[in-house]
Amino acid sequence: ENIIHNSKLRQEFTANVTHELKTPLTVISGYSELIENGMAGQEDVQRFAKEIHRNSNRLLSLINDILQLSEMDVATNTSSMEQIDLYEIATNVVNMLELKAEKHKMMLHLSGEKSMVFGNRMMLEELIYNLTDNGIRYNNVGGNVWVNVNHKDNHTILTVKDDGIGISTEHQNRIFERFYRVDKSRSKLTGGTGLGLAIVKHIVEHHEASLHMTSEVGEGTTIQIEFGK
Repeated sequence: ENIIHNSKLRQEFTANVTHELKTPLTVISGYSELIENGMAGQEDVQRFAKEIHRNSNRLLSLINDILQLSEMDVATNTSSMEQIDLYEIATNVVNMLELKAEKHKMMLHLSGEKSMVFGNRMMLEELIYNLTDNGIRYNNVGGNVWVNVNHKDNHTILTVKDDGIGISTEHQNRIFERFYRVDKSRSKLTGGTGLGLAIVKHIVEHHEASLHMTSEVGEGTTIQIEFGK
């Protein structure tokens, strides 16, 4: 039963990947052909170039996320695990995303203390990056994202909270599936690939951590991840 389920998921995933890659490629191919054949006026050329650029970036981030997932599928068995300070990783990620938040006229807040977890550095960085990036992406101008790392009773707890658009209950169970999107048009606008939370789920499972999400439409979302030992 499980094998059939996995094979069905893989087929769906492949179909989705194909569709997601074909769409921007069709745009790139179509517009560049018009330019090549001299069928585009000067103002058109600039508009077409902008579309080609936007769709190329979309392809790059898609390919990046797909590679990330397949690397993780492989890395799961072989990845190097070590004692890592999760607060230090959160600090690096928040610094990385500071500029993006400013561009969206948003505030990033970091709080917490040194908290050790046994894990893979690259994966944990990706985990915090994806959650924080989502908090920025699915938010409103002037919004906030709070990242907190704390420990209690041998457990380290990562909390990423935003006051953004929130997720309705019907979507909450499904958003960790590959390519599942609550709002396709918004994902296109923000450049979301629909793989960010699938990567998060993968990393959480790999670290035998637990994930808890609360969200309210129009109020925001809080995701809490608890690491043992």
